Amino acid sequence: MPLAGSLETFNIANLLQFLSFDKKTGVLQISGGGNTAKIFIKSGLIVYATSSQQEFRLGHFLRSKGVLSDAKLQECLQLAKEKNQQLGRFLVEQGYISRSSLKDFLYLQAEEILYDLFLWEAGDFEYTDTPLNVKGKLFIPLNPMGIIMEASRRIDEWSIIKREISSEQLIFKISGKMGDTEKLKLTKNEWRILSLMDGNRTVKQVINDSGYAEVATYKIIYSLQMSGFIEKTCKEESDVVNFIDIINIYNNIFQIVYKTLKPELGTMVFTIFAECKAQLSPEQQDLLQYFDVGSDAAGKEQALLEVINKFQDRQQERILLIQSFNALLQNILHKEDEILGSKITRSTLNEIEQILSYVKEYQRDSTEKIRTVHEIETFLEELLHKTQNKKS
Repeated sequence: MPLAGSLETFNIANLLQFLSFDKKTGVLQISGGGNTAKIFIKSGLIVYATSSQQEFRLGHFLRSKGVLSDAKLQECLQLAKEKNQQLGRFLVEQGYISRSSLKDFLYLQAEEILYDLFLWEAGDFEYTDTPLNVKGKLFIPLNPMGIIMEASRRIDEWSIIKREISSEQLIFKISGKMGDTEKLKLTKNEWRILSLMDGNRTVKQVINDSGYAEVATYKIIYSLQMSGFIEKTCKEESDVVNFIDIINIYNNIFQIVYKTLKPELGTMVFTIFAECKAQLSPEQQDLLQYFDVGSDAAGKEQALLEVINKFQDRQQERILLIQSFNALLQNILHKEDEILGSKITRSTLNEIEQILSYVKEYQRDSTEKIRTVHEIETFLEELLHKTQNKKS
């Protein structure tokens, strides 16, 4: 049974732990920012990894280590393509590299792909159970727990920054204790970020407006805060984080529904989502107007938060948000039942229950998470009961 969701809800460490503990065999695919990585797992161990990013391809490692010149690499890539062979096998057969050395480079390649994934803040994942035939192939088992430990050491600085700047929705302002700005010794980039700390922009907006890379911007914000140049505003982060919890849970649920309908209905699935959204009340439509299954998770989150921020009563908005998501989910499941039958609909409900179980075990604990999951489970139990009373 496939498992799908977003990295905002389940980070790569939790995914690898889950697949390792359950001794899974299959393929985990992670996509985001135009890049895709695949992790091949057998009996809970990582046996191979690939990435669409140029810097993580085997040829890059061989060229960077001086094994092949750029010209020779391009020649070998072309010849391997003509022979319909993987680059590694071609190089061993032609004597450019030994089998033992290739093994070392494949190990390095897999490690670097995995370590990079720990830095991804956004993306979608899908795991599928599938048999892997490793007989005669040059695979080196990697223990996921070892990878997690080493990756944690490598990104220790980043984790410290994220603990202090826990949400991209935080808002900073220039501190009243800053003093005479003419005496400050700041870099050009630091001055640029400081100029954007107006007490209104979120961290996300600062990143977008500055044009700087996310990690670099976070580091500058962290440095400015630790130096006392900026401080968090009095705006409550807890409300934002609670809404993010709700949005992330439902986003994963709708991704399950989307991945169930897409193979059966193709692009018609987008029409169904639009029709089901049009059946909502005007208030619910306004709230979910920018929620689109085709957009990335971060984009959905930001769009919903912008609408939510217009409301003054947070509790009322929380209730409306959950009611809106449940109404949309019910409309879509009824449409699925009508088109594809109760058997497939019950299967979808079961997969949603599985993702909720995964949420309870691996997503960070919060009161909002517990409340929301319980409400969704109650809602789904009622829907499942209705479908069970129908003939398949």
